This record gives sequence, structure tokens and C-alpha cells, in this order.
Amino acid sequence: MEKRLILAVALSILIIVTFQHFFVKPPVSTPPSAPGGKVALRPSDEIVPKGPLPKRSIDEIEFSIETDRFVITFSDIGGAIKRVILKDYKKAGTNEPFTLLQVSDPKNYIFAFSTILNSTLRDLLPYKGSKEDSAIIYSRKADDVEISKRYILHNTKHIIELQLLIKNLSYEPKEISYRMVGGAGIIEPSTRDIRLVEIISKVNDSIVKFKRVKENECIINPGIVNWTALKSKYFSVILKPLDQTKAQYYSETKEDGFINGIESSGVTIPPNSSVEHRFILYLGPNQSSYLKEGGHDFSETMTYGFFGGISKILISILRFFYAIVKNWGISIILLSIFLNIILFPLSVKSFQSIKKMQELQPEMEKLKAQYKSNPQKLNKETMELYKKYKINPLGGCLPMLLQLPIFFALYQALIRFIDLKDAKFLWIKDLSSPDAISIPFRLPLIGNSINILPILMIIAMVIQQKISTKSMGTGVTREQKEQQKLMMILMPVMFGFIFYTMPSGLVLYWLVNTILTVVEQGAIFKK
Repeated sequence: MEKRLILAVALSILIIVTFQHFFVKPPVSTPPSAPGGKVALRPSDEIVPKGPLPKRSIDEIEFSIETDRFVITFSDIGGAIKRVILKDYKKAGTNEPFTLLQVSDPKNYIFAFSTILNSTLRDLLPYKGSKEDSAIIYSRKADDVEISKRYILHNTKHIIELQLLIKNLSYEPKEISYRMVGGAGIIEPSTRDIRLVEIISKVNDSIVKFKRVKENECIINPGIVNWTALKSKYFSVILKPLDQTKAQYYSETKEDGFINGIESSGVTIPPNSSVEHRFILYLGPNQSSYLKEGGHDFSETMTYGFFGGISKILISILRFFYAIVKNWGISIILLSIFLNIILFPLSVKSFQSIKKMQELQPEMEKLKAQYKSNPQKLNKETMELYKKYKINPLGGCLPMLLQLPIFFALYQALIRFIDLKDAKFLWIKDLSSPDAISIPFRLPLIGNSINILPILMIIAMVIQQKISTKSMGTGVTREQKEQQKLMMILMPVMFGFIFYTMPSGLVLYWLVNTILTVVEQGAIFKK
């Protein structure tokens, strides 16, 4: 029974991982990376173009400004944000700063807006830009309406504040309602992780689940928007409106991938009066300390799926070990040891239950032969046999059942755990990626690199299966021994296939867990 359960668990993991890798539709394309480099604040009070203008149907003037956290590129078209480069993170394998987002279409620039009730207020016209202290200001007048966007920058934080001022210059009331872009053009460098790009929102104090969309399809979630976030594997762009809203929306395009934002509530502006709306934008890593620093419940955007509660506990334990040893690889090993110690009493009972079930096999075979034509009687006599010898038929399955939610919780946590990015351990250069080592020749299906940890894990699992086979004793049928030999080959290969392209941090955890299980099995069966 326990072998069937293990096989079922393995198949479940295989199905889930395969589904996520191959059947979850990724964004149509990844926006091109922006050129790296350091961009300094210009000394003039008026924003002026630098270098040749991009070749567009509309002339565009860009302005870049730098804080301690990022380099932001504004465009005078719409007075909005076109590009954001994070200074604290590097592109893989380079010293160039990491480009968080790069938007191609001006109507999708961050903080670009389009009006709903008044179509004459289109945001694809040039704004006049200026700067003052820590603020960047873009403004324009059109159709008796003056629009001003005042961006407030924080030197040490990952947030930008926007004060949007709309003034009615006419002699009649104007009703205004608009859509504001809160995220677009997010860049996920790894094609393997494009499937992890998603949108998550909180509307009417409830988390709204993300659904994949068709190209140019727009999904609207009506209600008061607490926040809306565009997330990649390690980073987020989170928009927080500080005034009442009507809805949250998102869509997808070939040029800029997923786009999300908010719809404002309709407001009537009296003659020669104005209305101000405020927004907070977070641009940074999916890391609780930075998200809490941004405030406004941004830490709620960190979700880990169905076993999220367990994921957060495991991450806390992992951080505790890291605070002691200052190495994420050793911390993962300590986490695996810690969990095995917690589950060890159950493992002992499991192995004892397995042994008793094996010793009971001759009696079970007699019952099967005696009641082969009466399944109901067979089940009844089998249960009586378990009761007589005080055996729980599910006792051998309990540790595996407990390991399953731990595995999925750890999987969900580690694939998005930014602290493992570029974290080194032994030969592993990045615990968030497979531990690929280059080889001087090319292998079919594998290429010119090979992942060592999954191979070590296969070897450890073969040893584990051998110990299990030797411990079966004489109370087991020949058929069961043949099945055990088949499992000794099938299970390691299957798990090796599942784990081969997983983050090396997760494979390291499972390898250590397998080695500890081998030691425990050997010690218990020897005793």
C-alpha cells in the first residue's frame, strides 16, 4: 500500500509541475531589455532632450532621474513612466543593473490615463516637464482642462507618489472619469519563469484571483480597489490608489505583456475648480521587509498558494537559520534536518507499521485464497486481522502524507524567494536556478551542461529503495519483491525527471531529506 501511495504522490507532483511548465499560458512576448548604465539628474530646471529622439510617429522627449534605489525614465508623451531600472540588482551573468519594466506603447506607460466619460482628454499628447527638489512635474492644457502630474520620489524607498490634479478651466461643470495604468512591460529574463508573471489585486477587501486572458481582452473587477499588483518571479509593480475607485482592470498585448490599472469613480468638477487624486506606486523586490516599508498592506501581495501558511512558517525558519550561519545553502540543509527531527517519531512508527504489514503477508495471502469469491467477507476478515495484531494499515503512509504539503509549501516558497537569487553554495552559483555545470560536449535533450544535484538525488533514492528491499524479510511474496525491484528503478528516475530543472535550493532540500531517510531507515531496521 505504501508503495502505491509513493507512486501516486510522485505522479501527482509530476502532473502539477508539468502542468505549470507546459500548459499554463505565458505572456505572448517579453519586452526588450533597456540599456543599462548610470543616469544622473540633470542640473537644469527644464527637462530637455538628450541625444537623438526615438523614431516615433510622435516626437518623444525622455528624462531619466536616479535615486538610491532605481533609475526612472519619464516620457513627455502622457507625462508618464516609460522605464524603471533597479540599481540593487543585476542582470544574470553581468554587472548591468536589472531592468524591472520597459513599456513600448505610450498608452501603456505607467500612470498614463485615458478618460472614459470625456473622450477629448487623451493622454498621448506632449506634457511640459520640470523638476523641483525631490519632485518631477508634468502638466498640459487641453479642451479647457489643465492636467498636472506631480511625482514625489523617495531616495531610499522603493515607492513613488503621484499627485494628479485635474482643473476645470471652463465656465461649465465637467464630469471626469478615467483609467490609470498601474503596471505594464514587466520583464522576466528567464523564459522558464515567464509562466510566473501574474496580476493579483485586492478589491472590496478581498483578493481577486488572476485569470489568463486572450490578446486585447480586458477583464474588469468592479469595486473599491485597495491595490493592484503586476508580479514577476522576484519583483512587483504595485499601484495603491488613495482615493475611491470604481474598478480594477487588466489585459494583455504583444508589445507590453500584461497591463493592469484602475478605473476612477466619476467626479463632477465645478467651473474654475479642481480635483486631486493621489497614488502610491511600489517598484521593487517581493521581499517582506521592503514591502512593509512601503506600507499600505503591500505585504499582502506575497502569496504562496494553497499551503501559504506553511510556506510562511518554513521561510521564517529558513531566515532564522540564515541569521546564524549566513549561508542559504547551509540554512536549507539545517531546515531539512530540523523537519526530519520533528517527523522522526512518526517515521519510526511508519517503519514499524511497514514491518508488521510485511510479517502479516502470509496471513493476508491465506485470507485472499479463502475468500477470493467473497470480497465483503475478505474485507471484514482483513480488518479483524489488523485489529488482532494492532496494526494501522495507513500507519506507513503518514510521514509521506505529511511530507506532501511541506514539499508543495516549500516549492511555492523557494521558487519566489528572492534571497536565493545569486546565492552561492559549494559549486552552485545560484540557488534559485538549476545547478548547471558546463561540460565539453553536448548531450541529447540535456545540452552542454549537466545538473549535479538531481543525479545525486537519484543515487540516494536508489540506495533508499535497496534498504527497503532488504528489509522486506521472508513474509513477502515473489510478486511483491518484483514490484519492489521495479520501484527501485522507476521511482528514482521519475523523481530525477521531476526535479531536474527545479531550483537547486529545492533539490538540495530533497536530497538532504532523502539521505536522512536512508540513515533513519538503516538505523531503525538494523535495530
